[in-house]
This record gives sequence, C-alpha cells and structure tokens, in this order.
Amino acid sequence: MTAEPIVYMSDCRSLRYCAKGVRIVFQRYNLDYSDFLKNGIPASKLLEATNNDGMVQAVVEVARGRKQ
Repeated sequence: MTAEPIVYMSDCRSLRYCAKGVRIVFQRYNLDYSDFLKNGIPASKLLEATNNDGMVQAVVEVARGRKQ
C-alpha cells in the first residue's frame, strides 16, 4: 500500500493556480488555509471536503505524480 499523497501549495502553483483562488476554495469549504500552507493537506481530505471538485482532482494528480 502506498502512502497517501499530501497536497502542497507548490502542487497548486505547478498548475498555475493563484494563491487568492486557492484561499477562496479553502474558505468556501471551511478548510484551514494557514495550516495548508505550513503542512499541506491529505489528498483524501481535500477531495472529500470539495466533493471531488475538478480543479482539486487535477492538483491531487500532480501530488500523486510527485510521489512516484
């Protein structure tokens, strides 16, 4: 079993997502943006909180690719 990927701001940046947009998503879904910036967020938690949002799915795939 492979470890669950952690999504970091660098993963968002690799898709050219801006900090303001990421912050808005975290506010919309009541996620801790400051903690995310410091520690990242488990992919499953992010996907679950956002109901598998398409843009979130894309950033999770980036994080999964980084793990390989």
